[in-house]
Amino acid sequence: MPGKYSLKPMIFDPLNLSDKYDVNWLREAELKHGRVCMLGVVGWLANDAGIKLPGDELVGVSSLAAHDVTAKTGHLWALLFVVGVCEALHMSVVVPRLDGDWGDYTPGNYNLDPFKWSSDKTKEAELKHGRLAMLAFSGLATQSALGYAPF
Repeated sequence: MPGKYSLKPMIFDPLNLSDKYDVNWLREAELKHGRVCMLGVVGWLANDAGIKLPGDELVGVSSLAAHDVTAKTGHLWALLFVVGVCEALHMSVVVPRLDGDWGDYTPGNYNLDPFKWSSDKTKEAELKHGRLAMLAFSGLATQSALGYAPF
């Protein structure tokens, strides 16, 4: 039947966020949070598996307690500085584009691809893995806080 099906791609947006926010900004945030959570899951599991940073302060510290220990020792100030510098540099690129003129900038593209692996397939895989990592990190933190044994 002609006209029964639309060729327009279906977009899952039950909260109509695309009408309220710039979709490129949302994708930028989703990719960034996904990348951070992928690193967080690996770090959480590595720490609970026994791979520790050098120094006596973190010997025998679980991933759940690591925040409190590093806050007491002052190591979190160094992390705050590094992350703050990275965020300031990133925001200097993204914030001017929030008026809707993204030009040739692709959300999440930091022009860091030394092995030329970037393709539509790897970009989609990164997005899916980031979404999974956001769920995984939430699950790891929740299970640990509830008292379940570490990995």
